[in-house]
Amino acid sequence: IQVFGGVLMILVGAALVTGLWNEFVSWIRDAFVSDVRLPI
Repeated sequence: IQVFGGVLMILVGAALVTGLWNEFVSWIRDAFVSDVRLPI
């Protein structure tokens, strides 16, 4: 579990740096919570 968490944090960090995180968050928002405003 610790290894998985570490890998996940590295992937999220890389996504944040490359700008893919914003694309991912937008996709999640459109796919699942179209009516809800997220506080991020």
